[in-house]
Amino acid sequence: MTFMGFVLSAVAVAAALGVVFNRNPLYSAFCLIVNLLAMAGLYSVLNAHFLAVTQVVVYAGAIMVLVLFVLMLLNLKAESGRKLGIFRTLIAAIIAGSVVTTVYPSVSANFEQLSIHALQENAWRSEGTVKAVGEEIYGRYIRQFELSSLVLLIGIVGAVMLSKRKHSTIGPREGGLGGMK
Repeated sequence: MTFMGFVLSAVAVAAALGVVFNRNPLYSAFCLIVNLLAMAGLYSVLNAHFLAVTQVVVYAGAIMVLVLFVLMLLNLKAESGRKLGIFRTLIAAIIAGSVVTTVYPSVSANFEQLSIHALQENAWRSEGTVKAVGEEIYGRYIRQFELSSLVLLIGIVGAVMLSKRKHSTIGPREGGLGGMK
């Protein structure tokens, strides 16, 4: 991998940590945008230009605009400075350690099989071209593609429903269920 690949990887990891550790949801969403753009840069370094453009247009563009609109409509505030107890922190560390020790052997075995020459051969083949990706999406994976568009539509409808929700102000004295006159 080139020097630019390492720089983009460091930016992606730092932005991912920013997504997780920011208490303000808006700053977390901005860190997610930086992470998605860094991933697009990594795709470009690996000569997968179609994936890079798709990452920028679809995820960093359209999806993140939707997320930012939902955050603005819900008017979320930063989390309070509530501290987690030592017991919860210890349980979280144990769970994280067990997940890493479970996943690490299979991941490391797959990375050991990769070589620079194999990656370059895959990049030079026509697997990442627009024509090949289009034939796969609209051929073998048409159902999954349409289901993903349905999930996006459900997300948009949910955001609109949340923004249009009215809070009930009828209480017991105004003639609600528990009120008597």
